[in-house]
Amino acid sequence: MDLATEKAVLVKAAEEFLAAAKKFDGSPLARTALMKQADNLRYYSEDAFGTILRQWDSMHLTSALDLLTSTGILEHIPTEGDIGSKELADAVNLDESVIQRAMRIICAQGIGEELSSNVYAHNEKSLAYVAGNSKWFFKCLLDQDFAFKQLPRYFKTHTKADFFDRAKSPYAFAHNMEGKTYYEVISADPERFEMFNRTLVHMNDSMPVLGMFPFASLKDQVEAEPDRPFIVDIGGGYGKVLMSILQEAPNAFGAKAILQDRPDVIEAIPQESIPGVTKMVHDFFTPQPVKNAHLYLLRRILHDFYEPVCVEIVKNIASAMGPTSRLLIGDFVVPEKARVGDDFMIYWLDFSMMMLTGKEKTAEEFERILDAAGLELVKIWPFAIGAQAIIEARLKQS
Repeated sequence: MDLATEKAVLVKAAEEFLAAAKKFDGSPLARTALMKQADNLRYYSEDAFGTILRQWDSMHLTSALDLLTSTGILEHIPTEGDIGSKELADAVNLDESVIQRAMRIICAQGIGEELSSNVYAHNEKSLAYVAGNSKWFFKCLLDQDFAFKQLPRYFKTHTKADFFDRAKSPYAFAHNMEGKTYYEVISADPERFEMFNRTLVHMNDSMPVLGMFPFASLKDQVEAEPDRPFIVDIGGGYGKVLMSILQEAPNAFGAKAILQDRPDVIEAIPQESIPGVTKMVHDFFTPQPVKNAHLYLLRRILHDFYEPVCVEIVKNIASAMGPTSRLLIGDFVVPEKARVGDDFMIYWLDFSMMMLTGKEKTAEEFERILDAAGLELVKIWPFAIGAQAIIEARLKQS
C-alpha cells in the first residue's frame, strides 16, 4: 500500500471512529460499536512489528496483574485514598522495586493510577480485579493461559482421535489429570470449581437473552393450547435466563414454564427465586420427558461438545417435539470468515472451548447437527451486535 492510499484508509477509519463516538450513549451496544471502530483504526495504524510489540505489551500486562493479584498487592490498595509502594511492600513482604515495576505496567495501561511517584490509588478498572465476579473471570483467564501454554506439547504427544476424547482434553493434560473430563478436573479443586461457577455467572450476565427470538409473538398460539408447556429450559441452571424470558411472556401465557437441570442444581434453587416455574431434574443425555412443548431451549450447552455429542443431545429433544414445537438454541454463531473489527469474543471463546473438547459452531455446522437429529433450520435470529444468536429449528416437514 503506498503512502497516499494508507493515509486515505487511515482517515476513513478515523472518521468512522469519530462517527461512532458521536453516537455513543453509554449502552453496551454503543460501546461495542465504538470498540469495533477503534480496532479498525488501530489495525490500519499499526505496522507488522507493531503487532508483535502489542502482544509483548499484553504478555507483560497479564504477568504484572497475575503478580499483583496473587500476592494480594491490589487488595492492599484502599478503595478510597492512596498508598505508597513502601507500605505495600511491607504488607506483602516483597522488595519495593517489585511493586513499583508491576504497578508501572498496569498504571500505564489505565488500570489503577500513580498519583505521584510510587503512590497508587484504585480506579474503576483496577477494582474489577479485586471485587465481584470479574475478579474470578481474571482468575479463569490465568488458569486457561496456563493450559494454553501446554498446547504445543499436547499436540506433539497425542493423536487426532485423542483430541476428540472428552477424557483426554488439552485442559486435563495440562493439569496431569488425563482420564477425567474437564468438569471432573475442575470439580476436584474447590477453588477452581468456584472460579468456574463465578466466571459462568459473569459471562451469562454479560450475554443477552432477549432481543433475538420474539417470545411475545407466541402469545396467541400458547393461549390457544395452554395444556402444552410454553417453554422447557434444558440445562437452564438457576433459572435466571428463564425468568428474563418470562418478562416478555408474562405468566408463560397461562401455560407451564419448566426448568430442567442436574439434581444438585435443582435442589439448590429456592422456589421463591423462580415464581411460577416448575423445577424438574433431567439429564439431557436421556430422552426428553416433556412432550409437545411449544418451545424447548438449549442455551450455551452445545458449545461444550463436538458434533456427534450435539446430535445425541438434540435427538433426545426431537423425540419429544410435536409438529409445531420449536427448538431454540442460544449460542454464538461463528462467522464464515474472520475480519478485522469482528466481535473478537467469539474467536477466543472458540479457542478456549478447544481446551475442554468443545467448539463454537458456524451456521453450517448447526444445520448439519439439526439435520442429523431429524430437525430443520427455520431461522437464525441474531443479536444487534456481535455473534450471539438464537437458532430456531423444527421437525423436518418432508
